[in-house]
Amino acid sequence: MPWSKVGVSSQDYLLDAQEEDIDMAAVPENWSSDGDNSEGESESAKVDQSFREEPVPVGVKTGLPENEVDSDEEGHSAEASEYEDGSEDEEEEEEEEDASDEDKYNDSGAKNSILEVGRKHGRSFVVRGSEIGVFKHTNGDGIQFSTNMKNIDDTRGNRFTPSATMLHEGDSSMVLMNQDRPNDLYRMDMEYGKVVEEWKVHEDVPTVSIAPVSKYSQLTGEKTLVGLSHNMLYRIDPRIGGRNMIVEDQMQSYATKSKFTALATTQKGGVVVGSAKGEIRMYDRLGMRSKTTLPALGEPIIGIDVTSDGRYIVATCKTYLLLIDALVPEDPKGRTGFETSFPQAKKPAPRRLQLKPEHVVYMGGPASFTPAKFNQSPSGKESERTIVTSTGPFV
Repeated sequence: MPWSKVGVSSQDYLLDAQEEDIDMAAVPENWSSDGDNSEGESESAKVDQSFREEPVPVGVKTGLPENEVDSDEEGHSAEASEYEDGSEDEEEEEEEEDASDEDKYNDSGAKNSILEVGRKHGRSFVVRGSEIGVFKHTNGDGIQFSTNMKNIDDTRGNRFTPSATMLHEGDSSMVLMNQDRPNDLYRMDMEYGKVVEEWKVHEDVPTVSIAPVSKYSQLTGEKTLVGLSHNMLYRIDPRIGGRNMIVEDQMQSYATKSKFTALATTQKGGVVVGSAKGEIRMYDRLGMRSKTTLPALGEPIIGIDVTSDGRYIVATCKTYLLLIDALVPEDPKGRTGFETSFPQAKKPAPRRLQLKPEHVVYMGGPASFTPAKFNQSPSGKESERTIVTSTGPFV
């Protein structure tokens, strides 16, 4: 008998008699069972035993859910209070409304690549491919998906994937970098979610990294920012216009290939720069030669950060971090390497921070760290006390 001719009461009876299968949580491919499954065990029990049984080493946090969703039932009865005639299109619309936040934020299999945490309006931004997901900060440390800025295009309508980002002008704008056009920067208006300006930094100077002119200046209306090329450090002022936005008297260049890779700024405007050679340079301000240069300390530096007072520097290499105390020993004024040079015999010896062997074994292979950052207080007035980085799904 056609479904449309079945009475409402009969439809309810038929629905109650049906069962709908529950999709079980997927098992990570690189995890295996530590024991044999006995006969007669349910499918859910088999899934449970496929996860590791050894405890997580102390100090390791994973990006996996704390509580995997397991079901002891093979199915459940579908509940139906009312069922009215409707088209398949209406059913599909209802399924779309029930889609999770993760499904709403999807860019053809692209992975999350950049996180920007805003503090002016309680929003965080995650770059995935050519899209930016917007997440609202909730009570405590929670976040909630808010919206998705799709299809990031430049001012000519060419779509691109940002290679680096920086919140700007009180979190009202975001500066984007495009690795295919390293001589240009793009300003996105966060209210409209669109790129509204294209900045021609310099036709002969490709920018490899950007930073605020001082730590926390991105929370203000400051218009300028700091740029870094492979052998040059400079201030960028978009108000100059034209095809050269570099402030000439606030630029320091080097004739040799310095291979600069990353930079960060202190609250007083000091700048620290890392290079692919492993060198670290400290400047008290733009346009001047470095006060301190630390020789190559190991592998290429892929990221660098500094505390607001300039006391500590953390440099990120692929498999370890370097922590440096920049306070000059026995200096009567208590200055750092940003403000005065270290005596030749008293240059700081960095502390090497790396994973313990048991952590490496647990993670299944060598680490590949993302650029480490010091924690930042909401007010920006408290000193930093922790360092945050990640490797794979581990934070």
